[in-house]
Amino acid sequence: MRIAVFMALAAALCGCSLNRIAARQTGDIIRRGMPVYLEDGDEQTARETLLSSVKLTEAVLQSDPQNSGILETLAQGYCGYAFMFAEDADPKRASLFYKRGEEFSRRILAARGIIAPEGDFLKKPLRAADAPAAFWNGFCRAGYAQLNLDDTDAIADISRIDALLDAVLEADPSYYYNGAHALKGALLAARPPMFGGDPAQARRHFEAALSGPGADFLPNKFAYAKTYAVRVQDAELFDRLLKEVLDAYDRLPQQRLANTVAKTKARKLLEKKDDLF
Repeated sequence: MRIAVFMALAAALCGCSLNRIAARQTGDIIRRGMPVYLEDGDEQTARETLLSSVKLTEAVLQSDPQNSGILETLAQGYCGYAFMFAEDADPKRASLFYKRGEEFSRRILAARGIIAPEGDFLKKPLRAADAPAAFWNGFCRAGYAQLNLDDTDAIADISRIDALLDAVLEADPSYYYNGAHALKGALLAARPPMFGGDPAQARRHFEAALSGPGADFLPNKFAYAKTYAVRVQDAELFDRLLKEVLDAYDRLPQQRLANTVAKTKARKLLEKKDDLF
């Protein structure tokens, strides 16, 4: 009987191990294949297929639930899809995607002792290796907050996001084309001063976001126009930034999809100019 139980346990453990190995290999394949979507400028194809790939990745996670690489891919996938394809057409659905992305990135950060389960930043110095998960957690939470300005919990969460992004800027300020600078700028510009807004500081963050490779990552300029230029009612800056987005050459082929989407969003934002100024 003892021998039989031992053999059954060994088989089960072996099966779990094999499943985990297979999941990691599959997760690596999906993660390495993600650039295929990002390099493709066909918005319709990405809109129709990207979410299916994200769901497949989520299925793979079931066999290796602590795999930080898979969790990070899911956070980026859900929140990237929400920003590019869902928030303008269906804010409620986009909010769900942002929450899903936040959940996956939070699992990484909570396991590393960086944030508490409820999202409070524990003020632990970040390593550069922690910056991706922290950035996507902030991105997802910020995306949810800007779609749910009537939710007091979402608004209260912004101060926690600020602290997390400050830590990312200390650990790896250039991550994702200076993305933490762009996020900080958007959060500072979107809020009135009585709630922590600071247009002057927002502009400094956006200018930092447009340095180096960040200058060719068009969502940075789009966010600058949509948040800061509108907040301070600078119509000339608004026009200049969006024109630069629309006239930009394909200098960042590895982010062709994001840049193509930024152009589409810029056209739609320009159509609303009379309502914004």
